[in-house]
Amino acid sequence: MKNKLLVVLLLGMSIISKKTHAQILSDASVRQQIQLGLEKMYSYDFKESAEVFVRIKNKYPQHPVFYTLMALQTELQYFPLKDYPAQQRNYLAYLNQSRALSEAMLEKNENDIEANFFELATLGYLAALDADNQEFMKAVGVAKKAYAHLRKGLEWTEKQPEFLFSSGIYNYYRIEYPETHALIKPFMFFFADGNKKLGLQQLDLATKKTVFVKTEATFYAGYVYVKYEGNPAKALSYNSILIEKYPDNTLFQMQRAELLTALGRFEEAEKYIASLTKQKGMMFQCAGAIFKGLIEEKQKDDKTAEAYLLKGVRIPYDERFTKDYHALAYMALARIARREGDQAKAKSYAKQASKIAEYKTTLAEAKAFLK
Repeated sequence: MKNKLLVVLLLGMSIISKKTHAQILSDASVRQQIQLGLEKMYSYDFKESAEVFVRIKNKYPQHPVFYTLMALQTELQYFPLKDYPAQQRNYLAYLNQSRALSEAMLEKNENDIEANFFELATLGYLAALDADNQEFMKAVGVAKKAYAHLRKGLEWTEKQPEFLFSSGIYNYYRIEYPETHALIKPFMFFFADGNKKLGLQQLDLATKKTVFVKTEATFYAGYVYVKYEGNPAKALSYNSILIEKYPDNTLFQMQRAELLTALGRFEEAEKYIASLTKQKGMMFQCAGAIFKGLIEEKQKDDKTAEAYLLKGVRIPYDERFTKDYHALAYMALARIARREGDQAKAKSYAKQASKIAEYKTTLAEAKAFLK
């Protein structure tokens, strides 16, 4: 169980955890190039971002930064990777090369801040990939290797602000995860102490003070506020930053559709739902159908809502991004069944929701249904 928590923490950090020290941080021009490349990448200008990343590689051929960046781009360009086996192999090759170069730096100096940062990034991605492929024991093994680098990062946030993201995720989840997963509590002595308030503060600072992890920190700040804090309005404030800068990014559109729906801003949500349903990816089709169903259910068009919701839950969920959407759908179906006077059906749907939900608000509603 203690290993499961470590995997969860790494999944939350499985983003471009790029840090820099002797080489990159001291090279202002390269920092600007990285920022430019990331902006192009999140805008889906993959050809231009790759060209920027190649220029960085030409200047620092033995540095892991290029391979970490290209891994991130591959995951974003072919999302979700499990649907693109050939690109998943390319992604893995980038990660392995990034790790090899990071470890070469660590052999020279185990306290090299830059090397520790890239090693943590690579291991986080590898753990997430294994978990996405349902290879949880492999993910646990990778997570164990990452923990030492994570501990160092907790102490280095003042030296290197890029560590604010990983430290914020750790500090928050170290407290939150055992609160929502009681079975994990006996194993918590294996882990360094956390602090939820500090974690949220660090996440917020990461959205402002970092270069490499700014976008990911902004996305995950919104994710944490809606999933665990039950505060979609606060989550929307972070998402608005992303949508303003990257209006065509489908993952950010999906998050926005969810938040607008939760806040009852249905007319605005419909715009993003329409965009999702035009996507080829089943994950986005799933989200679009469920959000549309939720809107119809809130407006008491139960027949239309039920059709959309059932369509959504028939599409397999993605563990990281749409599992809780299925739970939201099941609770909406439970409310519909209750209005129809079918208490057995309502409780059946609520049980399905409670089995997969992690959103605190969903779990609370399911619990109330089942009393």
